[in-house]
Amino acid sequence: MTHRITPGEALERIFEVIREEAASNPSFARRMLDAAGVTVVFSGPEAAKVADPILTAARGDYASFRESFMGFTEKDLKGLIKGFALATDEQVKGVKTKPKQSGLVDLLWEGANRKLSERRAPSSR
Repeated sequence: MTHRITPGEALERIFEVIREEAASNPSFARRMLDAAGVTVVFSGPEAAKVADPILTAARGDYASFRESFMGFTEKDLKGLIKGFALATDEQVKGVKTKPKQSGLVDLLWEGANRKLSERRAPSSR
């Protein structure tokens, strides 16, 4: 008892599942957008929970990176820096830019790129 549908109908059903999952799962949506190679601008109350500065920096595009994170609050940027261990507390306290978010995004960028370099470095085992 097989229900037959056209290829177009099958694809439409698949894409509807993807749309529903992306709408209910911000992390999945970000991964899908990252795979598409588009600039993701994080916003809303869930933004800091799903943003991954290391993945975003892996594209190597500073302008897109800044665009993605400049809308974050100072608190959220500090949380990302601490959560991903991208800078020391002293470095964060030393940010004096106006607005402060600009300097924090720069710290985020530098730390994320440092982490990427560490991952690429051959291990000394």
